[in-house]
Amino acid sequence: MARKTNTRERKPYIIVFWEGESEEAYMKFMRNEFHEHLNLTVNPQKGVFDAAKKAFSTSGIYADDTALVDEIWFVFDTEPELRGKWDEYYATIRKLRKICKRSNIRLLMTKGCIEYYFMLHYEQTAPQIISPADKERVLNDLKKKHCTNYKKGDTASIYEIARNYPTAVKNGIWSLKRLEDEVEDILIKNDERDRKLFITDQTFSNVHEGIEYLYHLKDKSQ
Repeated sequence: MARKTNTRERKPYIIVFWEGESEEAYMKFMRNEFHEHLNLTVNPQKGVFDAAKKAFSTSGIYADDTALVDEIWFVFDTEPELRGKWDEYYATIRKLRKICKRSNIRLLMTKGCIEYYFMLHYEQTAPQIISPADKERVLNDLKKKHCTNYKKGDTASIYEIARNYPTAVKNGIWSLKRLEDEVEDILIKNDERDRKLFITDQTFSNVHEGIEYLYHLKDKSQ
């Protein structure tokens, strides 16, 4: 699956690993929206850290791309029961950095459920999202207030939501700034910031940071 590099100016190459079908559909919208400015590959198989480790192994589908990949994105939800997984996930990140030496790795996380990030496409809101009932309330609010035909993994309704991504960027920044007392320099991406976001109980999403990067690539290519 290696990308050809015989063009004078190679487009930036991003590979996205995703947790659920809703994240997959959303990233496919972004691939279509920004295709003129980058090569965004949405991994064909569901999975995040383990999937990436397999995909970049010597027999993996991206084995020939390790020197070409500019960004690797992980799009997933943070959950209280996953806190103990940080060291394991971070070990995978370090391994990928050794394999893909020129790649930047982004953790694009949402507290509890992707539907919270979808809510940010319409409004500034930060409900508590801890229990399954909390997640269900967020999903129902999304359907009642903003996208009545929304279903998990449904391409048409997710594309409808995704078209509001400029609003999601603004509201995503707002959601992160709410955590400034807990996480110093919250808007500056680094490993320690990502670790704190991964384990926090506060509601947030930083998926918009990926969209900001796509904006950046678009501006550079014009």
